Amino acid sequence: MTIGWIRRIRCAWRARRLLSDIALLTDAYCGLANRLDDGFDEDTFADAYRMRHVIDTRLGELEAYFTAGTLPDRWYAGRRGLVSDGLAAADSLMDKARTRYNEMVLLEYEANGIPEQVLEHIRKAMADTDELLGGIEVMPVPGEE
Repeated sequence: MTIGWIRRIRCAWRARRLLSDIALLTDAYCGLANRLDDGFDEDTFADAYRMRHVIDTRLGELEAYFTAGTLPDRWYAGRRGLVSDGLAAADSLMDKARTRYNEMVLLEYEANGIPEQVLEHIRKAMADTDELLGGIEVMPVPGEE
């Protein structure tokens, strides 16, 4: 046993543990996304949104192990493929839930008499974000009343 061999084994074990964590987080994320598909809840959306960012961070760490050359290509590709399939399905459900919610907020704004120009600004902002519209403060455009 050499120092290099011990380091490679330790890296491989850390990567496997990291992948296990990612798989558990992905399962939980998929569960939250499925709950959102049944009916929208802002708290559930916020939890799923935060969880997705944690998963992205962990995937970055796993990518670093792979880039450093401590993981076999075939092993990494197979495991990463399984995780990415689950994430893609959950992401599409999250996008659908977010779009439905944001459209509902826009309809509420429209019903409250917000001018069309302001609604267009909101729609443009909605296209550039992956968050909910609920926190957007509608400010009048100078010169437009």
